[in-house]
Amino acid sequence: MVKDNWKYTLYIWDGIVTVGIAEGKQIQDTPLPFQWEGSWVPVTGVPDAADAAAPKRQAFKKDIDADCKFLVKGSATRLHTNGEDDQDKGKTNEGAADDDDKGFYVAKLTEGDGWEMEDGEEKSRYHDATHDVWVKSLKWSGNQKDQTESLVVAKGANDFGPFVSVGWIRPGCRWTVARRYLSETDPRAKMSFREFYQTVVQECISFAKESGEKLLLVPPWQIAAMHANYQEPTNRTPDGVDSSKRKRQKKMTI
Repeated sequence: MVKDNWKYTLYIWDGIVTVGIAEGKQIQDTPLPFQWEGSWVPVTGVPDAADAAAPKRQAFKKDIDADCKFLVKGSATRLHTNGEDDQDKGKTNEGAADDDDKGFYVAKLTEGDGWEMEDGEEKSRYHDATHDVWVKSLKWSGNQKDQTESLVVAKGANDFGPFVSVGWIRPGCRWTVARRYLSETDPRAKMSFREFYQTVVQECISFAKESGEKLLLVPPWQIAAMHANYQEPTNRTPDGVDSSKRKRQKKMTI
């Protein structure tokens, strides 16, 4: 953890995901073994998440240049709807992100070697107590028409406090995700996963009416929901988007 300015630091994890095959008899929604391995770098002095660029990776190198590595494992399970449990299936939820009925995966990543952190001249290894990731697709789908399939959103907690993460899936099944640690009183720490996911989608996905495309802001963590000092939007349009941010967001293709 970067001392003294942890709140103004984004911790960007970059690595390859591997999805295994479920053991035993496979039925719908059988958990799949899941692994994410790579390196992470701190980007300091970025209370405004829009100032944090994605780390560069040299050609032909597997990982970005970083001092700390991670290897987290767990399982990924398909949800019936956007985060609803089985008993909630079929219920409606006002303000829900669209395409709820298509289902999501939730990956729980608390196992494995964990993640390294420098402590003076030595490195310590840590594990997250909770680390839940929501994605529409576990691997890169290449779907340019609906780029919500490339969005990665996570919430969790560890010895350093609660955190939220936003990133995207890139070719080669590479996940690049920025983590922001929060104070216990931060409104995002108390948000349900569904609510936080919808907040992220409203800020980083734009809809092209003519083509019907859903375009992802890249990198997707450059949004108000990932700023150090977050205030819940009060100036929302009828479709739930904070209109004060709509015009200044720049969308890019993946």
